[in-house]
Formats: sequence, C-alpha cells, structure tokens
Amino acid sequence: MSASIDIMLDAEKFSETVRFILDRIEGGTYQDIEKHLSSIKSTKLKTDQEEKAERWLQWAKMEKNLKVIGAKIPSGVLPHGYQGELIDVKVFVKYGPDDAVYDNNETIRDRVARGNCFLSITTGPRAGTTCVLQAMKKFTGGMGDDDDRESGDESVWERYFTKGYSDADRVIVTEKVNGEAAHLSCIEIEGEKILCGGSKNVHLLFRNKADIEKYVEPRYRIAQEVCEAVMTYLDDMKPQDKTQLLQFLVHSGYTAVFEILVPDHQHVVNLSQLKRSELQFITWTECELQPAEKKEHLNVIPPHVGIEIAKALGLQTVKYEVVEMQDIQKRMRTIRQQYDLEGEVLYFLDKQGLVIGILKKKTTWYIMCRAIREKLKAAGKLQSCKPEVFSLSNVQNKMVIRINDIQKWLDLDHETTASWKDLAIKAMKWILHKLNQGDITQEEVQDKFPIVWKKFLECNGETDRIEVKFMR
Repeated sequence: MSASIDIMLDAEKFSETVRFILDRIEGGTYQDIEKHLSSIKSTKLKTDQEEKAERWLQWAKMEKNLKVIGAKIPSGVLPHGYQGELIDVKVFVKYGPDDAVYDNNETIRDRVARGNCFLSITTGPRAGTTCVLQAMKKFTGGMGDDDDRESGDESVWERYFTKGYSDADRVIVTEKVNGEAAHLSCIEIEGEKILCGGSKNVHLLFRNKADIEKYVEPRYRIAQEVCEAVMTYLDDMKPQDKTQLLQFLVHSGYTAVFEILVPDHQHVVNLSQLKRSELQFITWTECELQPAEKKEHLNVIPPHVGIEIAKALGLQTVKYEVVEMQDIQKRMRTIRQQYDLEGEVLYFLDKQGLVIGILKKKTTWYIMCRAIREKLKAAGKLQSCKPEVFSLSNVQNKMVIRINDIQKWLDLDHETTASWKDLAIKAMKWILHKLNQGDITQEEVQDKFPIVWKKFLECNGETDRIEVKFMR
C-alpha cells in the first residue's frame, strides 16, 4: 500500500473517531473539543519524528543527569519480520528524589517527562526510531505539597511554568488520586495495533496478557502490574469504545496518563473498598521532543477538553472543575481543609486556553498522615534491626519536629498543630508497640498503612478529622 493511500485511510478512520466522540459530548465544552480534535495532526504526517527522536536520544546519552536503558523486545510482540529495542529514559540520581535535578536544569524540565519511551526497530521494512510514549513533564507545589522535599525555595514551582502566574486566565482543578502513575499509548505496524504501557520510568510493548508475561526481568514488575490492569480494563470496555480509543491513540500519538489504584499497595487514602486494581484517567500528553526556543505551553492537553474526550471514549476519569483566577487563593485554602483526600491538581490556562503551568496542592490531613507513615516506617525498621539504639522518645521528638515544619509551610495555627502532635505521638507509641509484639508487620505499615491507621483510630477511640485553621 502506498504511503498516500495509507494516510488517506488513516484520516477516514480518524474522522469516524471524531464523529464518535462529538456525538457523545454534552454541555459547554463542545466547541473547545471540536476545535482541539480538528487541530490534531496524524502521526503519519509527522515526517521528521524519527530524526527528532534520534537527536533527542543522542542528547540524552550525553547528559550526565539522565539514564538511558534499552532492552530487546521479546519475540512475537512485533509483527513477523520485525525486531527491535524499547528504550526508557529517566532522570538519574544516586540517592533520593530527582527534584534537585529538575529544579536546577531548565533544559531537563523542558525536554524530559516523567516517562519517556522510544521504539527502535532494527529489523523490518520500517526500521528507525520513534518516540512512542511521553507522559507529563514534572510539576511541583509549595513546601509540604511534594512528598520528598525536606526544604527548599517556596516559589520553586514558578520555574515549572512556561509563562508567569499573572498570565493565567482560568484554572482547571482536578482531584489528585492517591495511587501510582500509569501510562498507555498505541502504535500501528503493518495494520497491527500494539500497546505501550507501564509505570513512571519502565514501559513495555504488548498486544495481550501473554505478551506481558514475556518480560521476566525484575525491573518490569510494577510495569507488568500496570499493563495487566490496562488489559483487564480494555477487555471490560464495550468493543466500539475500545476500537475508537485505540484509533484515537494511534492517530494522535498521544499518551493517556492514568492513576492506578491498587488495593494491595495503599499509601495514605484507604482503598480497601476496591476488589481489584482500578484505572482513573487524568490527561492526554503529546510527545514534545524539541520544545520551541520560547516555550509557550506544556505538553498537556487542557484537562477539561481531555477529560471530556476520555469520557466519550468510555474511560473512567477524575473529576474536574473550572475556577476563575480571582477565586484560586480561596480554593487553595479550601483544599488544605479537605478530609480523606490527597488533594487537587491545578492546571493554569492562558487566554488561548493552553496549559502554561501545573500546581499540586495537598490536604493537611494527607500531609500529616503521610509524615506519620514515613516516620513509622523508619522507626519500625530501627526498632527491629537495632533495638539497642531504638528510643521511643527520640522517635516522637523527630515526629514533633516534622509537624513543626509542616506548621510553618502550611501556616497552621497552634491549635491545629497541637491536635496533630497529640494524635501522632499516640499513634507512634501504639503502632510501634504492635509492631514489636508482632500484631502488625512492617509490610503492613509499608503497603497497607490506611488499614493500620484506621485500626489505631478505632482501637483507641481517636479521630483524625481535625479542623484546619490558619495563622492568618
């Protein structure tokens, strides 16, 4: 089949997908969605994508702060006569989080997402290298909103915006789901659709669950869990929805970004009501390997548009709300006071409706509970491995110091802070005692903390529904 005929057939299929989506759109977002769909350029028309991918990878291999990991694609995943390698690229740090690298390197902020995956076909009619998946670029929040930040510049979030805060016209607010990152894209080779999916930094190509099992190295463990959940999710979809979803992914070259909620791996929010892993769609992203010299917007599709498209394609999505700029400070304050939620993500849009920055804001409840969890994990390990140096009073003092830090970051009043200190000290004493007695395991604190936390509250007649008040 000639390239021109192939492109025409692709355009016809996508026109069908566009009609399918628009027929399901209701409300005031119709025009925005129609405009966005008409602007999508087929991946088959992006003739320079292989050259860009090669240049990007050459740059990445020379960058000391990046790690490039290539692995041969298992036999049978690609069509007959094809062989290739899948390449993941991530920010590399020897110890701890990657915040410092992103904070201090504008080029990496602009070019490297939390999830970058390339397909290099080494044998077959279509040899070459392309970017098959690029997730969201890193974004941040204030102190307390980043789980791994101990200190730093309160205004560091501004570095992650492409324009100034004052250039924002409105904000789309989405709920922040307390799970793990999950990515999905789809390519088509010789008429065969092949999925690319995985976790934050590890991805794999697959057509079915049997393909997923071919990835046997330990580094694929989390990515396999994600891809198995994706396959289950796709298998449960209505056939027409699944067909149009995959066609949308193939034509647009977008990556679907999800949060995966896994009841066997619970962080702070209780997921015990789930019978199996659940995917919640967050946004679509574009592969953006060579940002413009003056970067105007991020590689994220405006969420109110993206979420409505995802709903039309049959995906379960996070909730969203449009907030005017004059109300955003009040909204951020309200987020801090929410209960039993991680928080919300704020997408700042300019007058053209493009995303110029993203900010995460977390609830006081989540920040405090996570701080308690992290101190408990460290204390439990010390109590088990080095009981001769373990001291409950030292552990509790460290907890108090951490809560004092949180008070400063969030501007909490003394009453709110005192209530959390009292609850945290009681929790440390009770849970560490249960760990020492063998009634609770270290693995439960690590992977089932919400269940351990609920048990502590119920057994001791305590509550973590603490009213949040501020100093000013």
